[in-house]
Amino acid sequence: MKNENLLVASILGTSMILILVSIGVLSVSGHERRLYTIGDQDYLFVVGSMNEPAFVDDKSGVEVFAWWPDPTDPMNSQANGTKPIEGLTLKTDVSAGGKNITLDLEPAFRDPGHYEAVFYPTIPTTYSYTVYGDINGTAFRDTFTCKPAGESEPAQDNSTITISNGVTRIGQSGGFGCFESRADVSFPEQYVSNFELQQMINSQEGTSNSTTSIP
Repeated sequence: MKNENLLVASILGTSMILILVSIGVLSVSGHERRLYTIGDQDYLFVVGSMNEPAFVDDKSGVEVFAWWPDPTDPMNSQANGTKPIEGLTLKTDVSAGGKNITLDLEPAFRDPGHYEAVFYPTIPTTYSYTVYGDINGTAFRDTFTCKPAGESEPAQDNSTITISNGVTRIGQSGGFGCFESRADVSFPEQYVSNFELQQMINSQEGTSNSTTSIP
């Protein structure tokens, strides 16, 4: 009986490990990864939207995973020698619909190397995340832009691109999708976003004001 209990405990423990590993893998799927040399060290950043695939009016945000890359496989965030980078102070400028907002990228709870800034997308359009901060005594700033639905991910690019003084991009792959309208997946009734609802209200108010006669 004791051996059976130990066997069950071992199976449950292994299952939990597999679940946690799969969550970690899923959390960075559909993201864009870029390998940089900043100052005299290499950094792997994986950037995308929280809770992908995400839809308009859903809770989402910007998330950045920062790693010391494995020298033998630097673009692979799951490589054995990859280690999370803690203690970074980063911000992000989110641009969409002709507007911008600046948010702090805060460390995620109990997930070293993971930084996030929550926001609620309100329209299905192109979103750009500019991530910046002082890293290793060097000013870092680079922009990541979502890919529209149906657009294929670009092939891995290992060309050397100078981003700014002291910052060089030496690898890039993948991408993250733009926020989608819930109308495409709503059931049984057609979903109307908060933005669309406000437009309808404004339109009705405008029509009402234009037809009101003054005695």
